[in-house]
Amino acid sequence: MSTAGPLTLPSLAERFFLDRLMNQLQASPRTVAAYRDTFRLLLAFAHKRLGKRPAELRLTDLDAAFVLAFLKHLEDDRHNAVRSRNARLAAIRSFMHFVAFQEPAAVGLTQRVLAIPMKRFERSLVGYLTRAQIETVLAAPDETTWIGRRDRMMLTILYNTGARVSELIGLRRVDLTLDPTACVKILGKGRKERVVPLWRKR
Repeated sequence: MSTAGPLTLPSLAERFFLDRLMNQLQASPRTVAAYRDTFRLLLAFAHKRLGKRPAELRLTDLDAAFVLAFLKHLEDDRHNAVRSRNARLAAIRSFMHFVAFQEPAAVGLTQRVLAIPMKRFERSLVGYLTRAQIETVLAAPDETTWIGRRDRMMLTILYNTGARVSELIGLRRVDLTLDPTACVKILGKGRKERVVPLWRKR
């Protein structure tokens, strides 16, 4: 369905966030927030570079040359790592995929932006703690206090299940099962659930 009137960025961005991300994809709040932050940076850069307020921007302002300049700004001026630069580009590419279906007349512009490659980067090896180091970490909280017992429990669950911190803080009491087999239900990225058995001993 084509938008009425000129190709304004605000109308397309509104549809992208409300219709595409929230209603169709039911993206997580974290994903929506990451995309929102990308657009905040993009709009601020457009205001500085083009002298236009967000309401004045047209889709044609976001051509490949502009997006490349924005990515260079992220790395050179904001000192973003390549991983962060790629995450911002991924958000822009997702928007352009959406726009290609909303505005067929802009397919040339969207394809040129979509052709911008992700930057390759070296992935560092994941380090690890020895068993003795793990024991030291788990023994650090003061179990004579409520906060210490809480911290000990949280550290033990992280070690026991391999959960992310964000997954840990999202746990509810109903997610824990003690009988007949102790386990915990964890809601991970992409709303994927997994049930992890708990060890009798750490």
